[in-house]
Amino acid sequence: MDADIVIIGSGMGGATLAAALAPTGRRIVILERGQHLRASRLDRDAAAIFGEGVFRPDEAWLDGRDQPFSPGNYYNVGGNSKFYGAALIRYRSSDFGAVKHPGGSTPGWPISYGDLEADYQAAEEMYQVRGCEPDRVYRRA
Repeated sequence: MDADIVIIGSGMGGATLAAALAPTGRRIVILERGQHLRASRLDRDAAAIFGEGVFRPDEAWLDGRDQPFSPGNYYNVGGNSKFYGAALIRYRSSDFGAVKHPGGSTPGWPISYGDLEADYQAAEEMYQVRGCEPDRVYRRA
C-alpha cells in the first residue's frame, strides 16, 4: 500500500493527527502495535485497569538509576486513550520556562506557550474540552 503519510500509533496523538490531516486528501496509514480491545467486564473497571494492570503489557523500562518500572503503556488500537480519564491538561506559559528545584534546574522548552496556543485551541475544540485554564483564550461559537 502506498501512503503519503504514515502515523505511528493510534492513540490520542496519532488519531488527532489523522483526523486533522484527513481533509487534505492525502493517503494516510496508521501503524498500530496492538490489537483491538475486546469488550469485557474489566475494560471499564478502574481497579482492574489501573490497580491490577490487567491490560498492561508485561514489560519493564529502566529509570535514570537503572531501576525497572512499568511505564503504564497500553498497546491496543486507541493506545492509552482507551483508558482515558477525560482530562486534557493544557500547559501554562510558566511551564515552558526554566524551573529551579531542589535537585537542580530544567533548561526550559525551546518553544513558547504562544507557539502552541493555536494548536491547543484546535485540539480542545475537536475534543469539546470544557474547563478553565488561566492562559486560555476562550472562544464561543
